[in-house]
Amino acid sequence: MLLNLLYLAIFCTASSSSLSTRNVPVTIDTNKVINIVDNRFLSYTIDTSTYKWKNFIDFSSPRLRTLMSQLSPAVLRVGGTAADVLVYNETSNKRNAIVTKDNITALVDVTKSTNTRLIFDLNQQLRNGTEWDSTNAEKLIKFCSKMNYCNSMDWELGNEPESYRKNNRQVLTAQQIGDGYVKLNSLLRSDHNCQNSFIVGPALGRFIKPKLQKLFSSFVDITGSFLKAATIHHYYFAGPSATKETYMNASYFADLPNLIGKALSLIKASKYPGVPLWFSETSTGYGSGTANVSDRFVSGFLWLEKLGISAARGAKVVCRQILYRGNYALIDGKLNPNPDYWFSWIHKMLVGQKVFAVNLTGLPTPPTTRVYAHCTNTARSSYRPGAVTVFALNVDTTTTSVLTFSGPFAKKKYNSYLFEPGVPGDVLSKSVKLNGRTLTMLSDVKMPKIVPIGRKAGSTFALPPATMAFLVFPDAKIPLCH
Repeated sequence: MLLNLLYLAIFCTASSSSLSTRNVPVTIDTNKVINIVDNRFLSYTIDTSTYKWKNFIDFSSPRLRTLMSQLSPAVLRVGGTAADVLVYNETSNKRNAIVTKDNITALVDVTKSTNTRLIFDLNQQLRNGTEWDSTNAEKLIKFCSKMNYCNSMDWELGNEPESYRKNNRQVLTAQQIGDGYVKLNSLLRSDHNCQNSFIVGPALGRFIKPKLQKLFSSFVDITGSFLKAATIHHYYFAGPSATKETYMNASYFADLPNLIGKALSLIKASKYPGVPLWFSETSTGYGSGTANVSDRFVSGFLWLEKLGISAARGAKVVCRQILYRGNYALIDGKLNPNPDYWFSWIHKMLVGQKVFAVNLTGLPTPPTTRVYAHCTNTARSSYRPGAVTVFALNVDTTTTSVLTFSGPFAKKKYNSYLFEPGVPGDVLSKSVKLNGRTLTMLSDVKMPKIVPIGRKAGSTFALPPATMAFLVFPDAKIPLCH
């Protein structure tokens, strides 16, 4: 017994000595709002391949509706590569890529009942020579008009046109893509019941290439007079070849700011500089993510980073690929929340629309700790106007980041919400602990109770290695948050 205790003492001493701490001063500029995101900022998608492969979702499920409602208000974008082979047909037949009246009705019903706005991606590859053949889309719009669905339904046309050549589809110019959108806009405005539906596009991926940036600029010039948002896609890396280390590689933090900055600069230089920027499809690794990694705790680092940097740099909406089923899904095939769902749930609950600039010092290059600040979401939480929410992540596996706040936060108490892997120290854990309690649904219609930990005024916050946290300063009394 004595020998075992001695061994344990030696082990614990060795383990603790291998860890270190780093002081990270945090300065939040609350004198200026740098961005106001859409109230549906954190949104999500369903891939059109659901209909191509008849892998249907039971939208009547009370559990699924509860989970969707908890992420509201949101946008549900139904799109993806298969959108450009999908056609509308009133009833099902043997052809694979079919969406029917019943499919559309189910989508509209679930989105309306969960305070979610549906965006449906139409097939841009239906062509009549060089022009978009809108015949099939007209049938779908006519059905939606008849059923009064257009009040809660919006549209996109095509998916990642830069990949058409690779996918053996007709390659389109910016003018041809824009003309298709102009035609779609005309169809909607000529229908009394659908004239208030909005349009987003062009769903462009691989945006970093100069040729695609030119396409994007031309598209905004052609469609900007009626475009609700210019949409692009983003993934950090190829999912199938990634590892857990890839998901914790801080060098990827530098990827997104440049892309957002370039996209916004092109919009600003266009004929319609006020068009908002959306990510209508985005996740960590493309190619359906990484098996047994992108549905685990470790995926949350890049996901929260994407939400933070997108808001801080000027994007208005971020649609997570994908809601249900798949390696990078928010919800697994048994309707259990994956870790990224829980992070999204707390983000939706605590993070408001107004964004503040944050400055950090004392970090290595590339920085392994990231911190973002917003006015608190008082509509979804019990906090009062004037409160500020900070969220932070630490991908360093051996160093605790000790956050020290200055300015109006230096002597304020705050509440903390610390996320850790459900299996201690295992970033591949499929379960998540919030303030030491494993998160799980209490029933199909009931979410777990969230209890924050109160922190003394002026205290630092120790963010352990490979964890993330949300902090709320309820008495910050920031004028811009009123």
